[in-house]
Amino acid sequence: MRCIAALFFVVPLAAVAAQELGPIFALVPSNGSNGVLATTREGLYLAQPDGRLTLHVKRDGGFVALAADPSDANILYGSGPAGGLLHSDDGGKRWQRQSQNGPESFTLLTVSPTDGKHLYGVADALYASKDSGRTWTRSGDAPDKLMNISASSSGLYAGTEEGLRFSTDDGASWRPASMLGIPVTMFSAEPDGTLYSFQFGQGLLKAHEPELAWTPLANAFGGQAILVMARNGNQLFAATHIGKLFVSADDGRSWQAINRPRGPESAAEKRGEKLFAASCQACHGSAGIGEAPQFRKSMQGLAPALDDSAHAWHHSDQQLQNTILMGSPVPNSRMVAFEEHLSPDDAADLVAYMKSLWNERALRCQGAKHMSPGCMTH
Repeated sequence: MRCIAALFFVVPLAAVAAQELGPIFALVPSNGSNGVLATTREGLYLAQPDGRLTLHVKRDGGFVALAADPSDANILYGSGPAGGLLHSDDGGKRWQRQSQNGPESFTLLTVSPTDGKHLYGVADALYASKDSGRTWTRSGDAPDKLMNISASSSGLYAGTEEGLRFSTDDGASWRPASMLGIPVTMFSAEPDGTLYSFQFGQGLLKAHEPELAWTPLANAFGGQAILVMARNGNQLFAATHIGKLFVSADDGRSWQAINRPRGPESAAEKRGEKLFAASCQACHGSAGIGEAPQFRKSMQGLAPALDDSAHAWHHSDQQLQNTILMGSPVPNSRMVAFEEHLSPDDAADLVAYMKSLWNERALRCQGAKHMSPGCMTH
């Protein structure tokens, strides 16, 4: 399940910088705060819109799946690498084994919005439980190349690398829910029938059951793709395939990074920010997030991210300045030389601004050091 490395070749996983939390497998609203709980290999983190990341609960092996009861955010269901289905009734602080049978590990979990006792889980197949996860039955095969599942009031949706699938019989059979056979990396159904999906090459979309008329919201994540999303109040939270966290306060139309580096502070960095907006942002994206792919258009030659999410930090300051002034060192008709428009000092300011977008590890491991044992991508 979730063959991420095969799908996201725009920003190869071997080239991305490790994030503060590492891979994020699921998000659920955090009761009593305005943030979300994020599953990691260490445990659960509380992520808040102002950028604060707090370890909520540590657990050996962490969590690989998590779901909340739509009617009570204190009731959570989780799964680690082993131990069966876990249950918490205090917002994730204390956990105990819930399942009496079924798989020892689930990779995906979802709860019916109309019946909090009706759960679905993905392991070697699709399983269903009608007693809050105590007992499980194998209800069907998961769709091929599955990325995620989400239960709605009318059935069960599955986002796959080959499009969106829908089931009305607990996964015993599946049919296409869209004629577009493009990867659906994230799907989220809300209790009121609102649906969100992230379709690679189109971005974040919104629809309502039963029409499924999709409205584009945003495609400003560069080469990143949203894998999981959750709502807390009027805010949406999303995590991408490289562990970047984003929050939106306008129903997904605009997004702000949560676990972001400091940004421009020095005079040189602020000069570079203005130069970037004028000369670079049109291709490399806001704050250097990279160019988003477009459906039915070639993904070859997309402008890469210049923040810490791709491999800009693998190059020295001088190499980066040379590329700005003299163009790409490999044949590239889009990354042309800017030496007629920018001075060497301008190029240095641009690099200073780029580095203000990098995390501590990227700064510490810049250039040839990125291949050293302490800097290799985890």
